[in-house]
Amino acid sequence: MSESAGNGGREVVATEDDFSTEEPMGVEVERSGDTSVIRLSGEIDMLTTPALRAKVTEELGAGLTVLVLDMLAVEFLGSSGLALLVEALDESRNRGVALRLVADSRPVSRPLQATGLTDLFEIHPTVEEALAA
Repeated sequence: MSESAGNGGREVVATEDDFSTEEPMGVEVERSGDTSVIRLSGEIDMLTTPALRAKVTEELGAGLTVLVLDMLAVEFLGSSGLALLVEALDESRNRGVALRLVADSRPVSRPLQATGLTDLFEIHPTVEEALAA
């Protein structure tokens, strides 16, 4: 948004509405026995990471042996999201939970590759393959 009339020549480049946090990220959890799949969609950034961190922490504390993060519908993965993935990996290892990513889309695979994180994670192209691993 850009305005200059009536405000002394100052340009308003963004308003509070431009940073709305209404559903920029979707989270759906499917749990079956000791396995959980968290399906993510939208944007994982500094505004949405706290909610995702809470959900991942909740699932890791549920006595799982496998946690799959389905990131196929993620449209943006920012640095705070990358940091959260590393935190989740550390926590999953501490709890003896296998953390598997489904990350076959460019918005997720590109940041993972650019930061050298692909070697740390078990990454699969589909949820089915992640569950079967």
